[in-house]
Amino acid sequence: MTRPLQLLLFLTITLWSLPSKAEVLAEYQQPNITDSHLVDRPALFVKEGQPITPLLQTGSFSVTWSGTITLDKRQRLTFSFTGSGTASLTINSEKILQESGHLGHARSPRLRLNSGSHPFTLTYHSPPKGSSRFQLLWEERSFPLEPVPANAFGKLEPSSAKSSNIYRGRELVAHHLCTKCHLPNNSFGPNAMPELSHLPPLLALTGEHLHQNWLAEWIYDPASIRPHTNMPRLVPLNENGRQQAAHLAAYLTSLTNRPKTTAITGSPKNGGAIFHQLACITCHGLPNDSKPNQNRIPLAHLSRKYHPSALKDYLLEPSKLAPHTRMPNFRLSDTEASDLSKYLLKASATSAASTLTFPPGDATLGQALAKERQCGACHSGLPYDATALPSFEHILQKSWLDAPCYQSDTHHLNLPNDAKQPLEALRKNHPNSLRQDTPSSFATRQLHNLRCHACHHQDDQLALLSSLHSESSFLATHLTQNEKIDQSLPALTHMGEMLHSDYLSEILAGNNHSQPRPWLETRMPSFTNHSPKLFAAGLAARHGLAPSQPKPIQPISQSLEIGKKLINSENGFGCTTCHAVEDLQATAAFEVKGINLNLTKNRLRENFFYRWMHNPKRLNPSTKMPRYSDEKGHTSLPDFNGDSRQQFEAIWHYLLSLEN
Repeated sequence: MTRPLQLLLFLTITLWSLPSKAEVLAEYQQPNITDSHLVDRPALFVKEGQPITPLLQTGSFSVTWSGTITLDKRQRLTFSFTGSGTASLTINSEKILQESGHLGHARSPRLRLNSGSHPFTLTYHSPPKGSSRFQLLWEERSFPLEPVPANAFGKLEPSSAKSSNIYRGRELVAHHLCTKCHLPNNSFGPNAMPELSHLPPLLALTGEHLHQNWLAEWIYDPASIRPHTNMPRLVPLNENGRQQAAHLAAYLTSLTNRPKTTAITGSPKNGGAIFHQLACITCHGLPNDSKPNQNRIPLAHLSRKYHPSALKDYLLEPSKLAPHTRMPNFRLSDTEASDLSKYLLKASATSAASTLTFPPGDATLGQALAKERQCGACHSGLPYDATALPSFEHILQKSWLDAPCYQSDTHHLNLPNDAKQPLEALRKNHPNSLRQDTPSSFATRQLHNLRCHACHHQDDQLALLSSLHSESSFLATHLTQNEKIDQSLPALTHMGEMLHSDYLSEILAGNNHSQPRPWLETRMPSFTNHSPKLFAAGLAARHGLAPSQPKPIQPISQSLEIGKKLINSENGFGCTTCHAVEDLQATAAFEVKGINLNLTKNRLRENFFYRWMHNPKRLNPSTKMPRYSDEKGHTSLPDFNGDSRQQFEAIWHYLLSLEN
């Protein structure tokens, strides 16, 4: 069995044996306002002038985190805090630590905790003024001071979070674009959920890209083509509805009557390999699969949907006609886009054709229907009467449980079956929470909405790629597999505390000029229109850290030569075996490559660098990076009398001196 197949088998088996995602119950309080929901860890960062959660107001607050700390073996642990404010920690019903002001000076007694679950309660009060920041830390003889990781907390029942329905309601309103039809009397304001301002696809060039018959099929019943779509069905499912769909399709395709019928040249075989290498299978089924599992989007209709070269145009720039599509930009070359389009169109042509037939449509009647159905509320440029639908404030006045949104004879908004209670909870309790958001809350939604878990594992949850990638592996069997460099993708577990926020936002936006891992077959796509800066700040806040950027620090000159020596193979740790540095390539990176060390100062936060150097496998058990320091902080090298911290500091200062 080849090494890649062995790895895939290991990951597939392990997927079912890993523990469930750990969680902590957070109960936030202000006078007369509460918010109770599940979080990954007891940590926060709140910039002055921002609310701690979307349900609370700006100003002072308190939060109580509770749950269990779960250990797989007996440990002697010391706990501490960092940040500012007032905090108190209780474990096994015993208060072990309390501190106020600038946190981090006090330590708990060293506790002997047996394996198993230990109930804890942690309370925090924000400081009187300024930003609020908090992290819970621990240390033990086997590891230095670090934030308590998310996988140290036990699993909680979702029902323990009283506000979970409200958060679900917020997501539903944003995802289904309810406020496009039901406009507020006054703007939601600059601090509203970013998704409320997202634009659905622009239809001005529809006729240039889409086949008219497919468009009629889509309008008639969107969910039959793409389950879980937020596109509503606006016509009845009968003969009259098919005629209305035909009229609307005729109107939309008349807006541009120059279909892109130009044939494209490309290799379906190479395109199939690209489909596999880019891990498209994690978000889409194979092009001949009309019902893929894992909520993946079917592609079986593509040959019926696109004119010949229109699919290629979409792959080259997905956001051109759909500004806030979740389809990312992989920055394909022209050849790659041609090959991938040829594969998708050829493979989807083998799927079963639609059994629906539509009568001829009339563009003039379709235009009248578009205005009647208020299509322009979502799709810019189409007919729309903003006064014809009740305002958002108006629909707040009565229960949404009986609203016609869920199902009627003439239309269906494709809301999920469990939508009623969350939407009503939002209406009754916190409808104004749509007017404000927090970076942390936004990042939590983005991790889900952009399907980051498709390619990246987080904490103890493996990426979907580990179980799905084999479905498309047959498409790349013609590629050479000998001495293949390890294709492991970075985890999301420590991303917010590992990378500078500015660097991470550039990665998310696709503005980074040098890929840190250019050897990977799959590639990090760009999400330019999905608020990458806010997303990056939210990932940091989830770890209790402020947004960060590299600081201009003058390296300590006497450390530079020692640091340079320590990264080399001769009389050093041998970092240059796997890592390139300056103009020198790695000396022996045959199966494993490391990131070019010149990128370090712009990428890594300093504290994370030291934690990583002390014990890489504690942060990433699958890393190939060896450990150089023992538990007492000593190495086998003589510099600084073997003190690992001083040696790592010398390496850090040398890396700071390198040009990008």
